[in-house]
Amino acid sequence: MAAALLGGAALGPVFDLLLKSVIDVGIHIATFRSKFLSLKETLVYIKPVFDDIERLSKVLDGRDEEIDMFKKQLMKGEELVLKCSKIKRCDPLKKWSYSRKLTKLDNSLVKFCQIHGLIQVVRDTKQILVKVNENGKILEEIQSMVRNVSLTRSGSSIGFTNSSGSSGWMNGSSFGFSGLSDVPQVSDSMVGYEVPLHELKQKLKLLQEKDKVLVLSAPPGCGKTTLAAKLCQEDDIKATYSDNIFFVTVTKTPNIKRIVGEIFEKKGDRVPEFATEHVAICQLNNLLGGITGPILLVLDDVWSESEFVIDHLKLQIPDFKILVTSRSVFPKFDTYKLNLLSEEDAKDLFCISAFKDGSPDVRLDLVHKVVRSCGGFPLALRVVGRSLCGQSEVTWFNRVMMQSKRQILFPTENDLLRSLQASIDALDEKALYSRETTTLRDCYLDLGSFPEDHRIHPATLLDMWVERYNLDEDGITAMAIFLELSSQNLVNLALARQDARVVLGLHNLHYIQQHDMLRELVIHQCDEKPVEERMRIYINIKGNDFPRWWFEQRLQPLQAEVLSIVTDEDFSSNWDDVRFPKVEVLVLNFETRTYNLPPFIKQMSQLKTLVVTNNGFFPANLNNFQLCSLLNLKRINLERISVTSIFTANLQLPNLRKISLNMCEIGEAFENSAAKMPYMWPKLVEMNIEYCSDLTKVPAETCDLVDLKRLSICYCHELVALPEEVGRLTNLEVLRLHSCTKLAKLPKSVVKLNKLKFLDVYDCVAMDNLPLEMDQLCSLQTLCMGSSLGIDELPDSLQKLVKLEDVVCDEETSYLWDSVKEHLKNLRITVMEEHVNLNLLHRS
Repeated sequence: MAAALLGGAALGPVFDLLLKSVIDVGIHIATFRSKFLSLKETLVYIKPVFDDIERLSKVLDGRDEEIDMFKKQLMKGEELVLKCSKIKRCDPLKKWSYSRKLTKLDNSLVKFCQIHGLIQVVRDTKQILVKVNENGKILEEIQSMVRNVSLTRSGSSIGFTNSSGSSGWMNGSSFGFSGLSDVPQVSDSMVGYEVPLHELKQKLKLLQEKDKVLVLSAPPGCGKTTLAAKLCQEDDIKATYSDNIFFVTVTKTPNIKRIVGEIFEKKGDRVPEFATEHVAICQLNNLLGGITGPILLVLDDVWSESEFVIDHLKLQIPDFKILVTSRSVFPKFDTYKLNLLSEEDAKDLFCISAFKDGSPDVRLDLVHKVVRSCGGFPLALRVVGRSLCGQSEVTWFNRVMMQSKRQILFPTENDLLRSLQASIDALDEKALYSRETTTLRDCYLDLGSFPEDHRIHPATLLDMWVERYNLDEDGITAMAIFLELSSQNLVNLALARQDARVVLGLHNLHYIQQHDMLRELVIHQCDEKPVEERMRIYINIKGNDFPRWWFEQRLQPLQAEVLSIVTDEDFSSNWDDVRFPKVEVLVLNFETRTYNLPPFIKQMSQLKTLVVTNNGFFPANLNNFQLCSLLNLKRINLERISVTSIFTANLQLPNLRKISLNMCEIGEAFENSAAKMPYMWPKLVEMNIEYCSDLTKVPAETCDLVDLKRLSICYCHELVALPEEVGRLTNLEVLRLHSCTKLAKLPKSVVKLNKLKFLDVYDCVAMDNLPLEMDQLCSLQTLCMGSSLGIDELPDSLQKLVKLEDVVCDEETSYLWDSVKEHLKNLRITVMEEHVNLNLLHRS
């Protein structure tokens, strides 16, 4: 039977046999039930991919090597499943062994598709050949498709899943995260949403094909985004729209090309370069027009002046609907108005936030007064409630008095803003460990440095706070700050895995996000003083429209210590010379492919931290990168930047301690200039490289940075090797190689790192062994390994690592540590759930 199947071109029967075996055996064998359920889910998910290959093979009427490769793997899988049905429960060794084999089979199918991109290549290649057969050699189309295949292969990767269940991954051509348009996480403690959710759902279902648009309107802080997200996660809505739900935040300064780009990323497609908005809309029409089934596009946070965005995206595609959330009402579209919470629901929501068991433990009249002051706004009720949780009645009384006396901040939404203002002011009472004069409020106000609805990388904030507030560089205090602000409902945290929060700390946090209303309040607080007295200056430049004071202050030095400048794609990079002699932190956000750094940077003699973020989809070139005069500059954080501009500038920074390259284009510049780094940055102690998809190897000269203590190279899916000279980094304490999916092994010299405390090779799926002399890592305290690793046994030398305290791994790997735990009594094993992102397989 097997020979017959292998000899023919039919792939479908082989696939169906494996799927049938998994279902049949899984029903009757409890021993491996969870494994069979996972394997079944994988097979069902990737079946459309195999169906496409089968269909195209019939068109070509031929047999090829890829088909045989697929079939051999599937047949081996069927044999394994049948063997599992004969394993007895009383044989734990065989149970463990076959459990690992099932996991490897599951992972190999995903790995076969995800990492190497072979299925996508086969699909695209066959489609090219079909086009040739049908239409002749259309050179331009073939070249275009070949380019797409090449880019897809260079960007193939394993994805991660964050706490909200959304996926994020690095696409080699777009240099961006997917997941930007994923549906946000919703809280379990939702109150008062049952009726609005039902009514909104009915309105959406009854929406006529000619109308297409439904607007969900309410004042800020009422929970529009929460309600829209909850709607998208309802079972009947998911059943209707499946994977065709796109959730995109529009913001106050909309950009059609960015919105379209995010939809492409959500779909897992390479983001094209759009010459104009019209081209972007045409490309989107082609993308969505090729999707089977109904489509729901959610446009979150559309402002009154941005109605044109809705009009542009109102595509004439069957079964296509748009749900808009907005503070405004658009008369020409059908609208559902979300009301403020009733007094009863407001009290219930407040009590959930303010009291640990939901029952008031202070005077009820104080509770009623605070609830009334929040005006029925869910955002205020959650924030104010958390800020009062565990406080004395005196504090409650003072808060009531503060609320009643506070002046109106804005002409509208004053009730909401008054409530939020008091909670932010209360952060002044909580000092940090670093300085008695520094509070949580100081840290919170720094969040205004980033654009509206921006996902803030935690390491970026750490770079700001370490230098401003003398925080510890390992991020322990920073993580405590993030968790405290999150507990106050002032920020949202996206954790990679909830169960590894304590062990991994800051490394387990993907991003921080702030409600736009809270950001407006932060900006307002910082702007209350005259510009010459402000400690923080936040500037948002549309086109080339600078604030009026900019030109008035050219001759007078400003006192700000934090300066943030946000520009859009229409900015021409023409800077006037303004003096900021006291700036310690400079944050630059832009959207152009080429960006000129402000020339006044050279005069910022106190500058310690420089953060440069390109918010476009493609890496940008930096000009005017002349920073050698900045002797106090200690940290550089770059995102979506071509690093060629750094190395060609021959950046001599004698006191630089840390450089971070996130989603940057490494190219050959990194390798060619590595020999210069020990001389350019003699005091460098930390290097972070993340999501750099063109990094294939680390230059040996990097190992001459002998003062380096922390080296992090994560989510670099094309990295195949570390230099053997890594053993020269004798001061290295942290080595993170998380999700470097093609890294096959660690260099033998890694065991010479006798100061190494933290080693992370989690999701290094190509790695099948650890060095035999692991006992030489005598300082090792934490080891992260697991999730698809091919390691079948651990070296005996691990039993001698007396300082090893924490191992973070998956369930299968945890079994390997049973014998080691007998020798290391204080060893803690943290088992993390596996999260495999199958969305990468659907790029049709």
